[in-house]
Parts: sequence; C-alpha cells; structure tokens
Amino acid sequence: MRVTIAFLMLAILASPVAAQSVDAGNIIVLANEAVNGAVPFNEELLEAARISGAVFAGAQVHQPDSGLLNLKAYVPENWRGEEICVRVLSADGLYEAVNTYRIVPADTTSGPTIADVPFQTQHPAKLSQVSKDSLAVRISLGACSSGQTDIITVAFLNDPAAAGIELLINSFRASRVFVYIGDDAKPPIACTPVDVPARTAYDTLCVLPDLPAEDLLQLTVFRVRDNGSSSSDVITLASPGERGQ
Repeated sequence: MRVTIAFLMLAILASPVAAQSVDAGNIIVLANEAVNGAVPFNEELLEAARISGAVFAGAQVHQPDSGLLNLKAYVPENWRGEEICVRVLSADGLYEAVNTYRIVPADTTSGPTIADVPFQTQHPAKLSQVSKDSLAVRISLGACSSGQTDIITVAFLNDPAAAGIELLINSFRASRVFVYIGDDAKPPIACTPVDVPARTAYDTLCVLPDLPAEDLLQLTVFRVRDNGSSSSDVITLASPGERGQ
C-alpha cells in the first residue's frame, strides 16, 4: 500500500523544528460546502468510537497549553490558492472534525509560511481535557469531499515555534513499527505505543529526528506482526526542515 502524505505534527522532542515565521497575510479560511447559506464547521462527539481504516492518523508539532486548541499549518509556497482537508481525531475515537479550508495567497509574501487554521469547535471541554498525544491532526491537499490527494503537510498545535515532530499511526495491532527516512541507509527509527488511556483510533508514536530541508520527504513505515508477516506504507511529508533558521 502506498500512501503519499505531508504531515501534521504533535510532539515534545529535544531537537528544534525550523523556525518558520507565522505569516498573517497567508490566510486559511473555512471552505466547506454551504448549508442554508452558511458555511458549517463539521465535527462530531460520539458515544461510541468510530474505527478508521487509515494507517496515518497525523504528524504534528505540539506544545501543552491551557485553553482552546490553537492550530496552525505549514504552508508550502505552491499550496497557495489551493484547498486543504484538515482532520482532527482523538485517540479514543470519540471526537472527529473534518473540514475543508482554502489558502488565500497574500501579495506581500513569498516562500513557505506557517498560518493560522480557524477551528470553531463546539466542544471546548473535550479538547481542553485531552493529554499529550490524545489528538492527531492530518492536513492534506485537496477538498475533503472530493479531489483530496494523499499529500499531507505539517500541523502545529498551540505553539508554532515548538520543538519536535511526532508521527501518529494506527498499526492495526502490529507488534513492531519502524520508520525509514528518505533513501538514507541509516538504521530505522523504532516506534512505541502511544501513552494514552484509550488507543482506539491510533496506537503508535514515531518520534522523528531533525528532518532535512526538502519540499517532499519520503518516509517508509514498516509494520511487523507476531506471526512474522509485515507490511510497508510510504508517506511523503512536506517538511519545513531547517529552512528559516
């Protein structure tokens, strides 16, 4: 199975992510299909978890913060004017928000930037109580309902200057999970179970090191089961790398 993805990132690492400046001129606006003349914000708080078939739940940079969710996205220069799909999922599978946004290009800026993603939740109590790694964010190029691609970018939760990258994966009960970065022959990164009370929607955390400054970086994820069988999934990350420092 080949999945091409650019990530969101939720993390607490020691190594710094590129210090991209937040660009207020590069605006991300909600672009869902209007209902009765209004553009809705789509989210659900369920009584029973909904199981997703997606391997990659999210990749994001995260800093703990009190209050409501503050979400930003890394915007590659060639994404300006395009639609993106933003999916926020809780580890217990009880909360999910899936919304289409449009990136409005600014005339005064160039190059990649980090921009605010409006997040108009009606469930602030649920989101304010989640612990580290209890939310996964995946941002992909294209509208959620149609035309969505497999290309994903980086999400930042609460602090765009935070350090660290985490990849959150649904391993489907694999016993071991590894990540290879690019074509480098270095040993793979060993992943670990997510340290949260309920691991229904995703169960594995891969802590990524400093990533090279490449527009599209290939990551290969191997999942090994107890019976010895294995599967691999390829994702492509739109990585900030060390640019902007």
